[in-house]
Amino acid sequence: MDRHPGGPTTIVAWAGKDASKFFNEIHKGVKIDSYLRPESHLGNLGVDGDLMSDEFWHTLREARIVEVREEIDRVLSETAAKDGHKADSLPRLLQDKNLDPQLKLKLQRLETQKRAALDSEDYAKALDVKKEIEKILSDQAHAHMHDIPLDIPNSSGGIPLSEVARHNKPHDCWIAINKNVYDLTDFLIHHPEQRNSILAWAGRDATPMWDKIPGRFPSKQWMDFFMRSEWKMGDVGTEPKRDPVYDQLKQLHDELRRLQGPSKEDIEAAKTAVKVPGKTDAPTLSEESRFPKLAEISAGKELPFFTRAEVAKHTTADEPYMIIHNRVYNLKPLMGSHPGGDDILLSKAGTDTTKDFEVFEHSEKARVQRDRDMLVGQLVPGENTDWSAEATVAQVVGEETSEVGRYMKYKATDIAVGALAWYLYKTLQNTKPLSQFTYSRALRHLHLIMAVGIFGAVGTAQAASYSEGQTRKQMLWWHKQTGLAMLFALVVRFFLRMQSGIPPRFPGNPMVQMLETQSLRAFYVLALLLPVSGIANEYFLKWAPGSDKTGNAEDDKRNDRLAKQSIDAHKLLGKFLQFAWLPFHLGYTTFYHWTQGRGVVKKVSPFI
Repeated sequence: MDRHPGGPTTIVAWAGKDASKFFNEIHKGVKIDSYLRPESHLGNLGVDGDLMSDEFWHTLREARIVEVREEIDRVLSETAAKDGHKADSLPRLLQDKNLDPQLKLKLQRLETQKRAALDSEDYAKALDVKKEIEKILSDQAHAHMHDIPLDIPNSSGGIPLSEVARHNKPHDCWIAINKNVYDLTDFLIHHPEQRNSILAWAGRDATPMWDKIPGRFPSKQWMDFFMRSEWKMGDVGTEPKRDPVYDQLKQLHDELRRLQGPSKEDIEAAKTAVKVPGKTDAPTLSEESRFPKLAEISAGKELPFFTRAEVAKHTTADEPYMIIHNRVYNLKPLMGSHPGGDDILLSKAGTDTTKDFEVFEHSEKARVQRDRDMLVGQLVPGENTDWSAEATVAQVVGEETSEVGRYMKYKATDIAVGALAWYLYKTLQNTKPLSQFTYSRALRHLHLIMAVGIFGAVGTAQAASYSEGQTRKQMLWWHKQTGLAMLFALVVRFFLRMQSGIPPRFPGNPMVQMLETQSLRAFYVLALLLPVSGIANEYFLKWAPGSDKTGNAEDDKRNDRLAKQSIDAHKLLGKFLQFAWLPFHLGYTTFYHWTQGRGVVKKVSPFI
């Protein structure tokens, strides 16, 4: 690399890749052996699915960071020596090595406070922080360090659209309409109901959209009649000559930001400016504290930083990003194998899905596999959420129950206690022996209990599909417990059925009798397969041996595939039970015999 005529940059750009075509195009048939020492040859290229290790990739990244920094220093030094070029924006000023450290830290903290105020929609505070920054920069002791525009531009020469584009935030909103520039900041603060439609055009020329709005009389003169005169900043002017150095520096700074994330000063400023609610000395409910193996996966990795706005841009099937416990994941490897299907992943892409993720109680094995295969970065510290012990686990998986919710829960408990008391009362009233030619009393009681359990399992599944957060988690928990109870009851019912008498069948059409028989057989099959498929899904997701035990990555893929097949079968059987078996068994068979005057309820009721 030291002797390469083209410098080390070209070699680093192709490091870890097959550069045969690129090398042959430049060197025109000259063999590489004539350039390198014999000891440089490591061997022939073999078949390897992972040619670049994480450690080597980070080595390349660090080398590129050094190159970008040197390039920035070179451009700045050449520009300063040429015409005394100064920073014309706050980010460029903060990159100035000659800037006083105390002033730099103060500006960073104020800039972070402004971003935090914008995130919390406190636009009045953001405007105050912006004015404080401008006051510091306009001070005589600091004004000579920069060329950042602070005052309102001279309206006599017009305001270029590039200047309007700088004012595109709720606390600093300019819009160009019909060759005039307006400052609508005060209007936004006092009229939040119009915020979204105006912010969509903040910092832009909104004339094309403005002229399409119906009902203006005419729209081009409407602003002259109704807009306050002090909101008009001036006319739209011609664009000044663009400095190519600015574009070059912006491109380099953007690349440096992607490679290394925010600086230590940025992180310290974020921690100082944004106070996380809750006691700082309280134990946290972080994933790594609950699942220690996660710390081993991320140990030694230098993860790039993302803002929530950057993550929100990744919503396609090619790059579905999600935020889970302040970390950013690319879920592309999970597409096609997620037990819940791809639709649920794409519907949540670009958002913070921590609450939804915790609702389904993912196992430590699933979390380790997620971090190993899909972890791509972390949130900037200023945008982190701290799940402190003060808020309890309920804050992670859902909101606290409202007063109405608690009232309904108490009433549901009262109804359940009343139903149980009524059931015990009726049971004690009906204790006489039954004929050996009918169902035993124990089998009758179990039949009623299983009927309630089936409706409970179907009802909790439906309730979970229409709820979120803690409520959804509770409904899923009840659904699982009811399913396990029905599996146990099925085994008990089988033995009771073998010992019980069997009453004669109701007379009727042989076809109807055959359908009734198949319906009962289908019930036993459904009552067995539904909980078994649910248990299989849990097993392959949480307990089946994976690569962490066997060392074979194919085991994880197999477990994911089997888990998805299990939950798909569970959902399909559940739909058959809900929309086919129950309507036939209750809506046809039972109702049919009841309309014929036959005691179908008395045949299975325990209260006789």
